[in-house]
Amino acid sequence: MSTKATLAHHDSDKADKPSWHLYEEVFEPGLVYLQLEGVSMKLRTREQGGADVVVRLPIETAQQLGLHANVPADRWALTCDTDKP
Repeated sequence: MSTKATLAHHDSDKADKPSWHLYEEVFEPGLVYLQLEGVSMKLRTREQGGADVVVRLPIETAQQLGLHANVPADRWALTCDTDKP
């Protein structure tokens, strides 16, 4: 059983455009995850194309990056509530 709760997502219909998924893990309050699919990335030690990346972010960082703008306000407020059941 998955413990992911989707906040927002975009599925690209073009092979050369990335898709993304913003979600939270139910049992990890105060964090969100941004999964990027089909992105090119550059690492310090090597260059790779066509990778999937999942970034674990504190809610405050996600908000500073503007990721909350893709999430309905009431859903974001619930995500920010670290005392939720």
